Amino acid sequence: MKKQAKILGSLSAVCALSMGIFAVTPVMAEDSLPLNYNQAGTSANVTVRLRVVGEVPAVQIAKPLDGEDIVGKVIPVKVDYEKSNNLQYELIYVQEDGTKISYDLPTKDVSDAGIVTDGTDTFEVNIDNYGGKFGTYILKARANGSGSATDSVQFTVSSFDVKLKGTEPEDNNPIITIKKNPSIRKTIIQVFDSEGNPVLDEPIEVDVTPGENTDVTIPLSRYGVPDGDYTIVATAYDGNGDIYDTNREVPFTYKAAPAPEVPDTGSIFANLGLSRQDLISTGLALLFVCAFFGILIIAKKSRNQKRR
Repeated sequence: MKKQAKILGSLSAVCALSMGIFAVTPVMAEDSLPLNYNQAGTSANVTVRLRVVGEVPAVQIAKPLDGEDIVGKVIPVKVDYEKSNNLQYELIYVQEDGTKISYDLPTKDVSDAGIVTDGTDTFEVNIDNYGGKFGTYILKARANGSGSATDSVQFTVSSFDVKLKGTEPEDNNPIITIKKNPSIRKTIIQVFDSEGNPVLDEPIEVDVTPGENTDVTIPLSRYGVPDGDYTIVATAYDGNGDIYDTNREVPFTYKAAPAPEVPDTGSIFANLGLSRQDLISTGLALLFVCAFFGILIIAKKSRNQKRR
């Protein structure tokens, strides 16, 4: 019995030191597991067959991010994997009614001469090759090895996007950002009040640099619009002058900047509610008028002296 305990202890140590996961499979055939007992009842030899199960694979989608809004028709994909020999991908388009359309992407062999590996797989997916529709998508990744592991993310694909970046510090004019898109060349912008009336005399036409964000300031203070809720509507055009996709709307609340402080001059001008700039302009105008009449008086005196 002591010899059997020693053999079992050795087997436990071998299993613990191994890098993989081992399964001990007892085999009853005499040539594989001979048990020779002496008359005292102790075993002389024990043969055990070991089967290496191996480590299970792992996979994680690093790009796109879950919930991300991708602008344009090209989706950058980055997938980290471990202990895998091949990667399988599936792209799913979710229609507005909730039904799904599935597309199988090319399978990637990531093994090294049949041995599982760790690494990163990067590639791009152009949705024009898979229906070409903007909207909600799901990307699934499956890593296969001694077992399998899966990961998935859901994201949206937009033709272009417009975001409210902030306001000017002096005039509170809104600043928007037209997100980069390699297909857009021009964007037309108009502003509407809460009743749907256009605010700008002429829409703002913006030339867009492909692949770069474009910031645009809307000069509402120039039009003297009242405080309230407004909507910026942007329409994008491609290089052929065609509308790229549906309009994008950006709602915002406008609050006019406070008027400049009126200096307390201690005179009648203080009661007129004039700003410092107004006072300067008024002073220059009065100076001009006085100079003009001064010149007339001098000219008149000069003519009278000549008559004498």
